[in-house]
Amino acid sequence: MVVSWQGTSFYMGDKPPVSISRRSFLQGLGALALGALPACRRAQEWAVPPEDCPEWALPAETTCFATSMPWAAGAYPLLAVCSKGVPTALQANPHAPTPGLPAHVQASLLDLYSPRRPGRPTLGGREIAWQGVRSSFRAWARAMQSGRRTLILFPAGYSPVREAQIRALSALPAVSCYAYDPVAQPRSPLFEPLASMQRAALGPALAYPGSCGSLAELTARLPEAELLFIFTPADPAAHQADFAAALEQSSAETVRFSAHPADATATRCLYTIPLTHYLEEWGAEADAAGNLCLRQPITLPLVQAISETEAVHALLHDGELPPAKRGSTLSTAYTWLEQVCPQAREALKSGLIPGGAPLPQPLPPAAEPTPYLHPLFVDGRNLHNPWLREAYDPLSGAAGAPAVYLPPAEAAGSGAVQLGPHTLPACGIAGLQTACYPMLPGIRTGAAATRLPLSPYPTRPARPLPPAAATPPDIPRGTNPQWGLVIDYTRCVGCNACTIACRAENNIPTVGAEEQKLGRDLQWLRLDRYTDSAQRLRIVPATCRQCRQAPCEAVCPVNATVHTSEGLNAMVYPRCWGTRYCAAACPYHARSFNYRDYARRAQAATALPPNPHVTVRSRGIMEKCTCCTQRIQAAKRRGETPRTACQLACPRGAIRLVNWAAPPELPPLTARFDTPGTRPATLYAEST
Repeated sequence: MVVSWQGTSFYMGDKPPVSISRRSFLQGLGALALGALPACRRAQEWAVPPEDCPEWALPAETTCFATSMPWAAGAYPLLAVCSKGVPTALQANPHAPTPGLPAHVQASLLDLYSPRRPGRPTLGGREIAWQGVRSSFRAWARAMQSGRRTLILFPAGYSPVREAQIRALSALPAVSCYAYDPVAQPRSPLFEPLASMQRAALGPALAYPGSCGSLAELTARLPEAELLFIFTPADPAAHQADFAAALEQSSAETVRFSAHPADATATRCLYTIPLTHYLEEWGAEADAAGNLCLRQPITLPLVQAISETEAVHALLHDGELPPAKRGSTLSTAYTWLEQVCPQAREALKSGLIPGGAPLPQPLPPAAEPTPYLHPLFVDGRNLHNPWLREAYDPLSGAAGAPAVYLPPAEAAGSGAVQLGPHTLPACGIAGLQTACYPMLPGIRTGAAATRLPLSPYPTRPARPLPPAAATPPDIPRGTNPQWGLVIDYTRCVGCNACTIACRAENNIPTVGAEEQKLGRDLQWLRLDRYTDSAQRLRIVPATCRQCRQAPCEAVCPVNATVHTSEGLNAMVYPRCWGTRYCAAACPYHARSFNYRDYARRAQAATALPPNPHVTVRSRGIMEKCTCCTQRIQAAKRRGETPRTACQLACPRGAIRLVNWAAPPELPPLTARFDTPGTRPATLYAEST
């Protein structure tokens, strides 16, 4: 029987003439809804104006605290950006002598919140109560006072607090201090693209004056030691076979202090004790320019842990550790800081004391070939970091692990290599004479690599550089502010500082290795690889071009992507249906789609609080670069010049936010990467 209701017929019998699946039914509903909308036209009025979204509303004022990240080649002064008292991002300190903030420094924020962060000490590989550690500290302090042979391995670099404690330790009868970090050791010469990335990310190899011995000297004395304390963030047992063997054979009480899960050194030590994150402690370190960078706790320790300064203070003063529940950030570490730097409290306003530290000495190149330090993963200490694992290496085009660089003849037909315990992506580099492989645990100089036919890592291929355009780019005009970016791709070295800054600022979640292999990563800013006529690699940051004749705006059936009066191609997330028409129409491939609830997954994996000034997108939503609209609105409120997160992070000044209504002096612009008819407001420059 067929019945009708409001002009629609329904079959009421036992056997319908046509079988309709749930998918077909929903598709039909969608077609009906689209039929009721005007096709390919912008609505003049909308239910949710873009200015009502969090990015466009005037955000609450964020609070920035000056602090620094200790680093063997010179500390990094930075600002911890806090919302409601919680650090959500790290950015460059405007008082720093060098611009930008490397990717691995920004990504270190994840270590503060990491669910894998150790919070309990261990003895023989098993967790123990902190009360047992307190008893051990008292015993170790008495043993050091009585003359037991004690060796202490500190991080490399210069810290006046550490130097003061070393002088106090040297007054004890049988205590010797050493320092180690591969970042502060001679490095092998690298081919130029990798060398430029390394300099931008890690700084040069430098040595600071100090009274500590070397790791080789400690290794020679280890058989006679009775106590060994290891504070270095590096993993010496993973790279120094002599030290690893001596540590395994030692009869001393060995104690590993670390803020990371167990590494090769920790597994060979009797005790492991959690260290605080650098955002939870007081301190002071020298940078590469001879300035003293101060460090202050942005938050109380999120897990029960102690700092290096507090641990050494306890060893010098009868083994008394800080209380388990701290009611204040002031501690014995702050007392040490005030002793060596009386003006610390006033200097924390800028985070720097100019000329307050000795200048380091550059180290000569290594006499023998050594594995290279990766700009993101360093010596393997950052392999656990989700942000860095999803960053593409612009030299190899691969993400997930540091690459092995091979001469083109050796790289033919190989997508990956087996090197020690690691399977790594392989890449042929024109002009390279010998294989270049990263410094990772288990890899030794001269190790043999086994070629594999396929790479298990997602890879972006390089493309020929487009020819120079015959016509110059169309410059936006207007009386209102007309925002866009100017990207000088000739300055870019591919250090990934901009991509990590964009991820942190805009709540871009990680998607996981399997989703990334399917091409579903959500990065709003990517580094494209091109080769010019001389087969030289060109790295080009690519993002939304903020087109004034945007194909994405014309095809959106629900008007979720609109053009604002200030020249930005905005996203109104509450309207988006996830049809992906805009992604299909975009000639720049600048849009990403949430296939799954990546935000919830990333929150569970990293525990990082989101930036409250940016919408957290859910499943089924399109997203893309917004030129950090929330930053533009906040700067207008304060009467300042707005700057995007990628602009602040770039160490080479390759990215600038520009108001085309009053453009500043710019290098020559090019339409080399433009698609005719789109009239983009984000343009490229060629300064060289």
